[in-house]
Amino acid sequence: MSPLFQATLPCGRLLSGPITMDNYHLGDLLVGEVRAPAQILERTPRMVAQQGLDHLLLQFYHSGTSRVEVAWGETDVARNTCVLFDLAQPVTVVTEPIHATNLLLPRALVAEKVPNLETLHGRAFDYETDRISRLFFTCVRELVDCVDVLDVHQLPHVSQAVAMLGSACLRGQVADRPAPEVQLSITIRQYIEKELASPGLDAETLAHQFGLSRATLYRQFASEGGVQRFIRERRLLRAMKMLTQAGPAGRPRVSTVAYATGFADEKTFSRAFKRRFGFLPRETEVGSSVWGRTADAQPVLQSWLKELAA
Repeated sequence: MSPLFQATLPCGRLLSGPITMDNYHLGDLLVGEVRAPAQILERTPRMVAQQGLDHLLLQFYHSGTSRVEVAWGETDVARNTCVLFDLAQPVTVVTEPIHATNLLLPRALVAEKVPNLETLHGRAFDYETDRISRLFFTCVRELVDCVDVLDVHQLPHVSQAVAMLGSACLRGQVADRPAPEVQLSITIRQYIEKELASPGLDAETLAHQFGLSRATLYRQFASEGGVQRFIRERRLLRAMKMLTQAGPAGRPRVSTVAYATGFADEKTFSRAFKRRFGFLPRETEVGSSVWGRTADAQPVLQSWLKELAA
């Protein structure tokens, strides 16, 4: 599996302390433990688009602290708390030395039982005092301790049990419905995602579709620099995914990708792609790791909200 995060050292900090990560593949689940030094972890929109993971990562902290930054804001994670990362959304984590138990599971195992699961991205909850959360943590921790004695035929049943318990825990953490403004944001972004291939997708179309003024629509995308910039970013990220995750017939033609992502012509697409990533579409290699080559290297936490996880 490709790395889930880009890791860098905080400015002025030296690499010190133990670095260990033990992971166990249990069919549908990955469980394990991590001990890591202070670092900055980033999951960028580019990584999200290229990897296409639709999984949840839960980290139960035994020691250490972190600050988690996502589109909706920031939260602090400390000992005896669990943080959930939706790997279909960007995130930045600034962490001190930590020791944590990890659980990685497909969204499909819990999504039907936990409405609005995407709103838990970057949220932390106490697994020490909340009894259901404590039961969930105990199950995961015991699973890590006994993986060496599990029989392969037991794994599907174990995975199902963990997912069911996790659903009960997470269902207690999520709101029944997102706030109206959040729901509108989700709906608009879902529509954009569905219509990316349409060259006529623009601010005027969206304003008419949702009965909004241009000013109200702009406010929905103010943190992304406006709706047109958001649409352009989504188109380019989808194009990158198409070029780096080619099918059995190989990589699609650049012109095919351009039209499939709503660009009027190949020349306009290639120019925009190079500005965004620092190289031409035809220079993209299938399966390549491209982050770090972009001309726009400053990390950006797009308000690429919850709905894009679906």
